[in-house]
Amino acid sequence: MTTTQAPLRGQPRWVSLLRMAVLMASDLAAVALSCFMAYLLWAHPVRHQSLAMYRPLFPLVLLFPLSYLQAGLYPGFGLGAVETLRLLSVRTSFVFVAVAAMTFALKLSDVFSRMTVAIAWGLSLATVPLLRYLVLGLVRRLAWWAEPVLIIGCASIVRSLTGSLSRSMSIGYRPVAQLLVADEEAAGHVGVLPVLGTLEDAPAVASRGFNVALIAEEQEDRHWKLLEYVHQYFRHVIVLRPVGGTPLFGVTVRNFGDVFGLEFTNELLKRRNRIVKRTVDVFLGSVGLVAGIPVMALAALGVQLFSRGPVFFVQEREGLGGRTIRVWKLRTMVPGAERRLREHLAADREVQREWEGSFKLRRDPRLVPVVGRLLRRFSIDELPQLVNVVRGDMSLVGPRPFPPYHLRRFSPGFRNLRRQVRPGVTGLWQVLGRGRGGLADQEALDTHYIRNWSLWMDLYVMAKTVVAVLGGRGAF
Repeated sequence: MTTTQAPLRGQPRWVSLLRMAVLMASDLAAVALSCFMAYLLWAHPVRHQSLAMYRPLFPLVLLFPLSYLQAGLYPGFGLGAVETLRLLSVRTSFVFVAVAAMTFALKLSDVFSRMTVAIAWGLSLATVPLLRYLVLGLVRRLAWWAEPVLIIGCASIVRSLTGSLSRSMSIGYRPVAQLLVADEEAAGHVGVLPVLGTLEDAPAVASRGFNVALIAEEQEDRHWKLLEYVHQYFRHVIVLRPVGGTPLFGVTVRNFGDVFGLEFTNELLKRRNRIVKRTVDVFLGSVGLVAGIPVMALAALGVQLFSRGPVFFVQEREGLGGRTIRVWKLRTMVPGAERRLREHLAADREVQREWEGSFKLRRDPRLVPVVGRLLRRFSIDELPQLVNVVRGDMSLVGPRPFPPYHLRRFSPGFRNLRRQVRPGVTGLWQVLGRGRGGLADQEALDTHYIRNWSLWMDLYVMAKTVVAVLGGRGAF
């Protein structure tokens, strides 16, 4: 086996500075826009204050990127979308509270409108991550944006890792090369990346400007030996291993002297977290229900125009603790839908395989003409489930309440896990899969959500849901 001598290198220092400048400009623009909108919404029309009055506060906008910098958000590679959202929200809130406290201490609270500051705070919590998301969507296509990383170890993990990192714009790492361990070299396991050599070549490879090395090893006892060696040459070393359904969010490292422990906490079993989640459900569910009434009225009229029968229909599904709940939806199927489905599946083996894979059909013969596909594409048929949310049968975010024939295809362990939480109007699989992928993908993503729940993950899923629904992406 031979290794490539391709002139693969890390990136020069100016690239890191350019990344930082792009994100700083995005964050400053988002905060400035939020403050200006707050001025237009309150300070100018209500307090009749001029923009010049707020000029002394303009330099304080620089506190935001300084706070983000201290939190490691420039560029924030390796954090992931949920943790980035959490840090941006916490740091944004910290600066606004600090500014409010400073104006109070300097007896300026009567000069500057506190309501304007509060509105700017609320707007910034939305605009800063939103503008970052839009900017990342643009710059991630540029070759210099992602940090080139070296992977050391198992070729089988490298294959899956390369694919997942290429699809994630929030992680920011781009695998470009690989070093092999001795037994892989002997077996000829080259993998999908250019091979720059073996572990003996680590010093020479590090001198090319690589700052990050990922150790991908299936044998746990070799993780730490590799870590001890590789850490001599690379600034950042990350040990990778498959985790299955192991919780990741909120993992705490505990020092027990000569050994260390990893503490895993089931956040959704904590009473205070259940109260927080329920409070958010009631508040946002009530607001959404009131705002959605006109949309549901128009949708109901459309259903009546193109299909006889009731506008709404109710399905019995499995809820929290395994109890049966009644889930409301706008009707998108014609009468006799099940008979049509059986006939359609019997007539086409290919369609039958599609149905058995995910219980969805791209060309569903059961849909109400014209409006049925439209209501599903933009998830309007799910709006009545906000009633279930307010009543406590469902949550805004959680695993979807599937019918019995769907649940029977899941493993018993996963079904028991699902019963620990309320089913959701939307969920992690809905925003990441959005109708794609099979039962294994559904089980993996819903397991990840239940075991790694946080309020920030719920906010992330809800934000992604809005983007997916408005784009009509993947729903059918």
